This record gives sequence, C-alpha cells and structure tokens, in this order.
Amino acid sequence: MKTLKENIITVEDIKAEIEKAEFDVPREDEDFGDRYDRLHAEWAVKGLKKYRDELKEAFADKEHFKDWVIDLWGNVNTFIAVINEELRLRSIESIREASECAALMKIFIPSESGSRDEAEEKVKRNLEEALEEHDQRIINIFDVEIVPLLQWNEELLAMKAFLTNDFYMKGTFTDELKQIYINVFTLLDRNLSEKIEYSNAHSFEYYTDLEDEWEYLYLDDLNPVEELLAMLPSSPYECDVMYYAHSINREINLKRIYILKDKYEQYINHFII
Repeated sequence: MKTLKENIITVEDIKAEIEKAEFDVPREDEDFGDRYDRLHAEWAVKGLKKYRDELKEAFADKEHFKDWVIDLWGNVNTFIAVINEELRLRSIESIREASECAALMKIFIPSESGSRDEAEEKVKRNLEEALEEHDQRIINIFDVEIVPLLQWNEELLAMKAFLTNDFYMKGTFTDELKQIYINVFTLLDRNLSEKIEYSNAHSFEYYTDLEDEWEYLYLDDLNPVEELLAMLPSSPYECDVMYYAHSINREINLKRIYILKDKYEQYINHFII
C-alpha cells in the first residue's frame, strides 16, 4: 500500500466516501454475520483510517508533528478540515454499528402453563428478567462492539486538539456516546441514574399493564361462564400464558434508533468545527 505522503487524503476524497456510505443498504442475500465482516473490512480502509498506523507514528513525535502535517498538507488548517470530514465519516460508521447492534437486542418472554394467576406471575418474573438482561446487554454490546470503533475518533480528536493548542480529555467522546446509548436503549427506568428527557424507559408496571401483549390460551374449551371463573384466583382451569413484547421490540427497532441517530449527530457535531 502507498504511504500517506504518496497518496494524500483530501477533504474531497472523504466527502466522496461519505456520499457513498450514506447510500449503503443491506444486501438481500447477506446474513448479519457476513454483512458484519464485510463492513468491518471495508470501513477499516475508508478515508484516513487506512493510514492509521502511519499517523499514530507521526503523532508520537509531538515535537515534529506539526512540521510533518505541514509537509504533507501545506498547512495545519487543511489537515484539520480533513480530520473534521473523517469524523463525519466515522459518525456514519458508529451510528450504523450502534443501530444494527441495538436492533438485534429483541426481548423474548418464555410462556408458562398452569392456573391463570400462577402462570401469569411466572410470566411476569420472566418479563422482569428479560428486561433486566436487556439493560445489561446494551452496556456489554457497546463495550465490545462500539468502543473499538470509537478509538479511532479518540485518536483524531487528540491530534486535532494538539494542532489547535486545545485540550481534549481522553475518553470524553466515548464516554458521552456510551451514556447516550444507555439512555436511549434502557427499558427499565430504575436502571437509569437520573431521569433523561429523551429516554423512553418505563417502570416495570408499565410493561405489565400493556394489555395487548398478553394472551391466555386455555387447554380446554370453556364456555363463557367457565372463562369468567378461570380468571378467579385458585381457578382449577389451566392455561398457557404468553407475553409477546411486540410493541417493545417494535419501539427498539424504530423510535429508539431514530432518537439515537439524532442525539449522536448532535453530539458529534460539537467536535466538527
């Protein structure tokens, strides 16, 4: 591969990458695993990132870094403009990765059988466990899948701060995006340290009160009177109790991902000036 000096990356080069990335759509014949591997390989060589090692080596020599930048791009401001475009490009990558990972985190509630009240209580426990597990998984998946991608952003922000005689606290960018991610995708409000205006987390009771999610299938054909009796405590009639979580999963795939994109873009734009 050519060195950066042999193939200077310009603002126009990265803008072309951005335009192409914005129109990327999943291939119909491609499963998630194949798409994941393909996109990670493709994004690793987009924009400036293909020269990441070369840039890191140059930046390690702080005393001569500005001279190195000027030698390649003519002046510091031109390189900062390139960094800004690279940050825009990487925002597409991080938003896509975060959104696709979140969309996979659907919750599934095991059904239970028995008397209606006993089976319903068991399903409620299953629901609570699923909600808690989801809220823990979003933290784990961010750390495993998103943080490695954001490391490149951290390196770019450190370079930009150095060249502009500004100060950047390492990890600030990643920590803030992680908090936004948690705020957006947390389902139980008790798992948030404070009330967040754009969060759509709810109490556990909110989820149990979603009547359309529940279904009760009795093992025997019951007449109308027996159906009423079956709802009483200690009813002898057994049934399968199910909680579908359709509205919860639909909201994760649509509303919450839209909020994530909006909040990520707002925050990332603070660094592109």
